[in-house]
Amino acid sequence: MTGTVDRTGRSVDRVEGDQKVTGAARYTADLTLPGQVYAALVQSEIPHGLVTEESMRAGAERASAAPGVLHVLTPLNCPPLGVLPEELTWDLPLERRPPLSDMTVQHVGQHMALVVADTAENAAAAAALFELSYERLPAQLDAREVPPARDGQDGPVRHGSYQPDHFVKLSEEKLQDRRGEPPVDAAHRVAARFTTPLNAHYPIELSATIAAWSGDQLTVHDSTRWIAGERAALAAYLGIPEGRVRVLSPLVGGAFGSKSFLWMHVVLCAVAARETGRPVKLVLTRDQMFSSTGHRPRTEQDLVLLADDDGHILSTEHHTLTETSTVAHFCEPVGLSTRFLYESPHLEVSHRTARLNKPTPCFMRGPGEAPGLFALEVAIDELAHQTGLDPLALRLRNHADIDQASGKPWSGKHLLECYHTGAQRFGWQDRPLAPRALRRDGVQVGWGMATATYPGRRMPAGCRVVTAPDGTVRFASATHEIGNGVRTVMTQVAADVTGLPLSRVTFESGDSDFPAAPYSGASQTTATVGSAVHAAATEWKRRLLSLAGDNAQGVDLAALAGTHHDQLTFTARSDAGDQSGQASQSFGAHFCEVEVDEQIGRVSVTRWVAVMDCGRVLNPKLARSQVMGGITFGLGMALLEQVPYDADTAQMIGEYYLPTHADRPEFDVTFVESDDFGLDPIGVRGIGEIGTCGVPAAIANAIFHATGKRLRELPITLEDLMVPYHPPVAEEVG
Repeated sequence: MTGTVDRTGRSVDRVEGDQKVTGAARYTADLTLPGQVYAALVQSEIPHGLVTEESMRAGAERASAAPGVLHVLTPLNCPPLGVLPEELTWDLPLERRPPLSDMTVQHVGQHMALVVADTAENAAAAAALFELSYERLPAQLDAREVPPARDGQDGPVRHGSYQPDHFVKLSEEKLQDRRGEPPVDAAHRVAARFTTPLNAHYPIELSATIAAWSGDQLTVHDSTRWIAGERAALAAYLGIPEGRVRVLSPLVGGAFGSKSFLWMHVVLCAVAARETGRPVKLVLTRDQMFSSTGHRPRTEQDLVLLADDDGHILSTEHHTLTETSTVAHFCEPVGLSTRFLYESPHLEVSHRTARLNKPTPCFMRGPGEAPGLFALEVAIDELAHQTGLDPLALRLRNHADIDQASGKPWSGKHLLECYHTGAQRFGWQDRPLAPRALRRDGVQVGWGMATATYPGRRMPAGCRVVTAPDGTVRFASATHEIGNGVRTVMTQVAADVTGLPLSRVTFESGDSDFPAAPYSGASQTTATVGSAVHAAATEWKRRLLSLAGDNAQGVDLAALAGTHHDQLTFTARSDAGDQSGQASQSFGAHFCEVEVDEQIGRVSVTRWVAVMDCGRVLNPKLARSQVMGGITFGLGMALLEQVPYDADTAQMIGEYYLPTHADRPEFDVTFVESDDFGLDPIGVRGIGEIGTCGVPAAIANAIFHATGKRLRELPITLEDLMVPYHPPVAEEVG
């Protein structure tokens, strides 16, 4: 421990890996508290209307008389709940209306009652006894039919469509942007509409909650990735100080956005626990996950590109219509990448969000960028085909050296290297320009590519350091282990800075009593919490060396740390960093090969090369795993995933399909490494979401190269691929 040992940059195994593969890892649904009872939900079956009081009372009476039932919570007996402060609802997808606050129905699957019983089976059986009757009201189910909102709407339930001006609390990320003047004429024009469907998060771990009161103190075990925000929202709903709420979530089994915010079942679980005086456990069913924990909303994107004879883009327009619920705000920010990815003297980007009688949407892996880059990168491919240029050559020709949106230089950008490295590794130079030029074993083969990008973000965070008498050091922050390896990487950062061996450093998370950290999302955790861990480790080492004085070389520093463990126990904090002079963004390039059997409408993704520019890579093994997972996620988005709904009733029908190992291509994932200290002191940018961004477009572009069919609607189905190909008729001359 006499100097810094570079433990970052190594492929260290997950610190909780053995627990996970042996089944010893404990998730919320695995826990059982003394005296625990169980809850089940009753949900609405219509998109808009009013539940009759008579049917609600009758259902509650039947459920109350069922075996093992302890309590039935309905709008008729639910204690009054508080309203969330505006800072939690005005640009975040937390619901303005408290649950069970009235008898109105705003969407299918809205929680209308909660049944508590001695077993989960008895609770579910009693909940099934409810037969609600409704006074139906007209429902808004189609974003295109929603008129602009009237002024003065400030209640918990709102209607109409509106234009949000920026993304979340990031005022520089404008959702409405117009720059430059449109060209009078242009040699080439691509104009197309792209649509993406409603996608479900579908994590392996179902959302689960256990709420328990001890006097006036509430402890909630929950599968969440924002324990600080959940504590604030629960305190507001329940009308108690935040200091009386503790949220625990040590391990989260996948989320993709579904566990980023407080959902209504958590509030009801806390209310039921207070009413019964018992710990109450609620595990959502797989079906309830579709209506109760968010989703990626539909988008309809109109995109127009104008270019000159040489393929230089002259004008870009990207206009989006998307959806939210009547009780919460969310806008899928699909046009953000269009603002800066390619040089464009004239630019127009706009978003309109329609309030529908559907469940509240939220962030989903690659929010905005994933569906937005599908439209943009397919349109770029169309423009390349129209101009007779190779798709990579067109992108190189329109590469933007600075952030056009802000005029700032990039804190680090190596996209050109990603392009060149990826093309070389893939063998792109052998790609024929014309579609339908490649065949293998009787099927069409196509090669496609797309650009990937995702913001580099950093927010304030804290980190507690506790030094034990044996000289081991524990770092802790109210962040989350969501399967991405954050506990492992934070341990590496701490060991690297302190000079301690990895075996003498631990990192803990998932407890709201730890120093505050933001939600684990937006690919910001490593930069955000890593900065706090770096600050804490730096201060720890400074204090230790100060205690050693001039004899640092001859002293057993580990023993010294144990002797002075009280002086080496403290809390450190880091801010959001100075991001005023530079723009931070990760970049990458995807290259893929597909095989298309047009006789049966089957497409197989057979080969994938991805090169990512995400700053410093702290753990190559975990980083590569993140990108592989992101690509698989994007493959599902491109070819399989959509939530099927009946257009008239808004009831879910059919099944939700996901990619499996059989759909996995051969992966070649590499990184262009360059420390980016413009964002944080450890030189990183986020990796978790960029792997998904651009993937659907790369697949769609490869399918065009294989078949000549330009497909602009996701998911791409077998019906799309079986449509007969009609080559253009040659123009008769003379």
